[in-house]
Amino acid sequence: MPDSQQIKTQLDIQGAVIGPGDENYEESLRLWSDTCYRRAAAVVRPKTANDIASTVQYARKHSLDLAVRGGGHSTLATSSTDGGILIDLGKEMTRVVVNPDTQTVIVQGGATWGDVSREVGRYPLAVNGGTVSMVGVGGGLSLEGGYGYYAPQHGVTLDTIIAAKVVTGTGEIVSVSREENPDLFWAIRGAAPTVGVVYEFTFQAYPQPNPIWYGMRSFPASEVQSVAKALNTALFHPRGKAAAQCLLYLSPEDGKTPIVSTVLFFDGSEEEARGHFAQLLKIECIDDNMQMRPFSQTNTVLDPFVPAGGRKNEFGFQTTLPPRPGFVAEILDYITAKCTAEPELSHSSVEIDFFDPTQICRVPVADAVFPTGVRLMHGTAMLQWTDASKDEESFALGKAIQKMTERELLRQGEKQSLTVSDFTAYNQETKLSPAEMFGENAPRLLDIKAKYDPANMFNKQNPIV
Repeated sequence: MPDSQQIKTQLDIQGAVIGPGDENYEESLRLWSDTCYRRAAAVVRPKTANDIASTVQYARKHSLDLAVRGGGHSTLATSSTDGGILIDLGKEMTRVVVNPDTQTVIVQGGATWGDVSREVGRYPLAVNGGTVSMVGVGGGLSLEGGYGYYAPQHGVTLDTIIAAKVVTGTGEIVSVSREENPDLFWAIRGAAPTVGVVYEFTFQAYPQPNPIWYGMRSFPASEVQSVAKALNTALFHPRGKAAAQCLLYLSPEDGKTPIVSTVLFFDGSEEEARGHFAQLLKIECIDDNMQMRPFSQTNTVLDPFVPAGGRKNEFGFQTTLPPRPGFVAEILDYITAKCTAEPELSHSSVEIDFFDPTQICRVPVADAVFPTGVRLMHGTAMLQWTDASKDEESFALGKAIQKMTERELLRQGEKQSLTVSDFTAYNQETKLSPAEMFGENAPRLLDIKAKYDPANMFNKQNPIV
């Protein structure tokens, strides 16, 4: 098996190949979460599709472990490799090209949603993307669902992918769409990390001639049930123009005072927005930065809550539609008690997305491998700390929050879905069956996996065999 130096000398590509001893090697291994740090034998920063193809072929020939990084925001270490080759798209392959005539956007696989929103924002257009600007376009968001503020209007992000370019597990460069290689196009929309490297997307954009009412409004913990009731009232809009998020956390000023914040999004006039969220706006707040903003700024409010660096773990969960206000209060009480008792976790938070799933559920499950069109709401426990000795404690807290939400679903006559989405992803340690991860779409996916990745080169995220 070749060592780091051999990989560097034998891999003939246009992009950089970085190994131990190089000045920028340690920097090349840094991810959003320090829990995912692994020492790759070589980090490849491809400039072209041929670079990616050559790297995949080389790794396959020499039986080397292979990982792919887009935005690098997974907390499952699926964008890392210990002793293998890491393909890092985020340095060279970040181009975004907008075609206002066809209302389409071509995005390379290493771009972030901040990159996309800045370029799209130059035109009277919008794309159905993520809610945090630093998150990568590919990987776990676009290719495993993609729940954002436009979900009530346009469904999940992967529903707006109209074409893509992929490097398969055999090192073949393939263009995909509903007309071209439709089987692989079907598979990447929900399971791309298991069948290939999607290095370019074409998204459908939508007219957005006017600014959007967007921002954050915060309340004292004593108002948590009133806030949840008001968000439930505003959950449905007849044209899908409204979306909101509820954030439960401790004040960053003292690390002790619990706060309830809402991120509000309304695709319409401020007058109509204030009418729609009227019940929430009646509640006395402690901070408010709501304003009409251009599309390019509508994924920025949450950025300060999830800075790069430090140790992080994300635990996705589901709640009833709508969630019971008393249960939202229970979650706030629980994380307040846990995070004040352990100050290392004081920057953690729980976020619940108040996104009407009606449009998402209109898309047939068989349309793409994406298996999670359920009439439930989604949320995330975002745990942050710095001391590695607290890793197990953090993991236990995340699992406890998931168990709380699972019990609440059962009490309300609902059942948790374990299938894959950008809220629920798995790594090699999970050992779930394809059917558990992909539901009724698993048999077809297994056939496509065998065709395009017979050597199982892509086995990090939601691994299937």
